[in-house]
Amino acid sequence: MLRAERYQQIVDFVNKKGIVALEDLMEEVRISKATARRDINDLSAQNLLIKIRGGAKSCNVEATSAEPSFVAKSLVNSEEKQRIALAALEYIHDGDKLMLDSGTTVLELAKLLKSKSHLTVVTNDIRIAAELQDIPDLSLLLIGGMIRKGFCSSYGFFAETMLGNITVSKLFFSVDAIDPEMGLKSYTMDDLNIKKIGIANASERILLCDHSKFQSRAMFSIAGLDAIDTIIVGNELEESIAQKLSHMGKKLLLV
Repeated sequence: MLRAERYQQIVDFVNKKGIVALEDLMEEVRISKATARRDINDLSAQNLLIKIRGGAKSCNVEATSAEPSFVAKSLVNSEEKQRIALAALEYIHDGDKLMLDSGTTVLELAKLLKSKSHLTVVTNDIRIAAELQDIPDLSLLLIGGMIRKGFCSSYGFFAETMLGNITVSKLFFSVDAIDPEMGLKSYTMDDLNIKKIGIANASERILLCDHSKFQSRAMFSIAGLDAIDTIIVGNELEESIAQKLSHMGKKLLLV
């Protein structure tokens, strides 16, 4: 393949996905890690994509409503996600019964739970369950069902039935995109009902999202913003969006 053809394939792939990890790019274009890194540097210098740690993202924040891989998601705003997780930890008290939905920001929260005592945690995310399994006084319930390949989260009839019989005091969750008028959005139908059931069965719903979720677009509706009690987001959020959310009466914590 000629270099120009390879460059075009890379740009097309990044624009299609929005965000890609280095490993995703290597597999898609069938190139080595060294070549992938060099190509990203070259294309970034030409302003055809944006180089990020461990991968690349499209120059157009609204380029796609396709879902990036879990690895690609984990690369985006990682420091902001850690701040959000630390702030969310303050909402958790010893003895709480929680649901942790799947997602990279919620995974960061799970890594901090060893500082709490006698928690009961329900999750549909295998990565989160693996993070929590060795905490001695934590009761862990993993929701079974079909597994979303590459994301390690359960969904489908069995997962929905199991989760439908569980109530928790607090739900910590994230979504793929947020629109102040249109509400919470998902890239896929797979986990749509899991999120809806989690929202319905929690006394308090706390949304953890980095600021890029307000710049993303996704197809499937989860719920309106009235389904959220608290939004925790990085202080990188545009002031105009923050003001709009405040005027809507949303409890907004900028960290």
